[in-house]
Amino acid sequence: MENNDLKLTPARIVLFEDIFLITMGLISALLLHYRILSIEAVPLISAVICTAAHSVFAVIFWFAFRIQKRVIRHFAVRDYMQIIFALACIHTVSFLFRYLLHPNYRFSLPVWVLSFFITTVYLLGSRIVIGYLFSYYKKSQLSLNKKKLLIFGAAELGLTLKKSIESQMDSGYHIMGFLDDDPSKAGKLMEGYEVYHAEKNLQRTIQRLGITDIIIATKTLAPVRKSKFLNDTIEFNLRIRELPSLKRWFDSQFNLNTIQQIDIHDLLNREPIQLQNDEVAHALKEKVILVTGAAGSIGSELVRRLAEHHALQIICMDMAESPLYDLQQSLIQSRTEGDFVYVLGDVRNEANLRHVFETYRPHFVFHAAAYKHVPIIEHQPAEGLQTNVRGTWLTATLAAEHGVEKFVLVSTDKAIHPTSIMGATKRMAEMVTQSLQQQFTQTEFIITRFGNVLGSNGSVVPLFKKQIEKGGPVTVTHPEMQRFFMTIAEAAQLVVEASLMGKGGEVFIFDMGQPVKIVDLAVNMIRLAGMVPGDDIQIEYTGIRPGEKLYEDLFADQEKVEHTHHKKIMIGKVQQYPYVQMEALLARIDALQPGATVQEMRELILSFVPEYKMNQQTTKLADV
Repeated sequence: MENNDLKLTPARIVLFEDIFLITMGLISALLLHYRILSIEAVPLISAVICTAAHSVFAVIFWFAFRIQKRVIRHFAVRDYMQIIFALACIHTVSFLFRYLLHPNYRFSLPVWVLSFFITTVYLLGSRIVIGYLFSYYKKSQLSLNKKKLLIFGAAELGLTLKKSIESQMDSGYHIMGFLDDDPSKAGKLMEGYEVYHAEKNLQRTIQRLGITDIIIATKTLAPVRKSKFLNDTIEFNLRIRELPSLKRWFDSQFNLNTIQQIDIHDLLNREPIQLQNDEVAHALKEKVILVTGAAGSIGSELVRRLAEHHALQIICMDMAESPLYDLQQSLIQSRTEGDFVYVLGDVRNEANLRHVFETYRPHFVFHAAAYKHVPIIEHQPAEGLQTNVRGTWLTATLAAEHGVEKFVLVSTDKAIHPTSIMGATKRMAEMVTQSLQQQFTQTEFIITRFGNVLGSNGSVVPLFKKQIEKGGPVTVTHPEMQRFFMTIAEAAQLVVEASLMGKGGEVFIFDMGQPVKIVDLAVNMIRLAGMVPGDDIQIEYTGIRPGEKLYEDLFADQEKVEHTHHKKIMIGKVQQYPYVQMEALLARIDALQPGATVQEMRELILSFVPEYKMNQQTTKLADV
């Protein structure tokens, strides 16, 4: 059985080393003192007695101050001061001990003073040397891993990140320097690392240093500047990440595992849409608000946005139990303030829906409940008609009957020139909503229309992310497929803003800049993961799915567009349909037999949405 008492631990090695240096410090002082006095020989007996006693005192005080327990590579000023204080105590006690000896065996005060200074130099110097050697070894080991890191941000946060990386041996990073936008910092050294300008000669710096990783460690980087930086570096296939919120990082005790991936929306080649309207908060304050489809991507963000405006009560309605529960837990964990009511219900169930309106009497309704996955609804058009059209009609009609001030429909760009049943049913939802404005003038019916939402349920971003994590391949339908994109936060902002701007009957449209090719999105996501498209991760083309089209539009050719007070928000003047015609539409939907064929339902849709054009894949499906 191993004797642990005899085990050589780092603490014991440090103790032996320090006692040896303390002893050598006294011996060096004796030799130097007698050399200065031109005395050829040091009194041997006195030297042995005093050195032995000095060593014993050193052991006692070293244990008393726990000097040997302090990790050398993490020594701070306080630790160095503790050593100096302990040495002062040792030499004071050793000097007083001389009075117990015969006068012939006593060394004078200058010997002890000299020993104190020499020993201090020995001990502090040894720790500085050991710390330097450890740091050099660690850097050399990191260099072998070929993870050469630049920290974007040469301020306090960047320095904190640098120290955190250096303190973790298994971080896997070899810090090569800092990046910063401040030209006055360029070329200077920050704690031994050079600061490089984040724009000037950036590509050359990355190539020269062989950079593989960049961590953004600044919270003052504007979204437009971040987007430009990412687009400037995307070609190098770097792994670019950023620090999370300061609170989250501090709570994790600077754990590098909490450093998060760059969101793909940071690469959107446009200025993020910001809506700052104080009137919105005033209009929504102390209001009861119903959000249908509240557990979805848009719906849940709407709930959070509305809570920020201090609504009196928010009714969160969704037919999906588990996502609704997830929303509830998310609001609890984030400590979102507000009075939330969670209702499990289907917008197609008139009795249940009427009970919600009669119970809670909402002032505003945000209708986000809908089926949105194009390929699935292509195969099950009845579900699209029942939820997207009839569900919208029921919700909007009951809203008007119960005196709701504003009804806001969440629509999609797929409603324009629809080639899918999903898009066509969303266009029909717009039509029935607008028609109700003619019948119920006390309620303002408002429509919001926007493109694809990055990171939403069913979007390509989560799919691509999973495929990349698995090593690929990343699947893209067509090399020319392109879409307009916006963030979930932007989408929620539009819907909330529209609730105030709208006076009834409008279709609000976002100016979302230029469309993005899906394949470019895939390539950029692969590169942001630090991998090479085509080498590390393959891209495969799977073909256009039923109902899909290559390009999306935000408004039809015949639609006129008016600008609003916000340059990014427009109003589309779309064709409106009589209320009686929409009643007839709902009657035909209700009259559909359970065994109605896909073709019959397509003909029904086409009779009300003549611009609905089936693509080739859809036509093949209908012929089956």
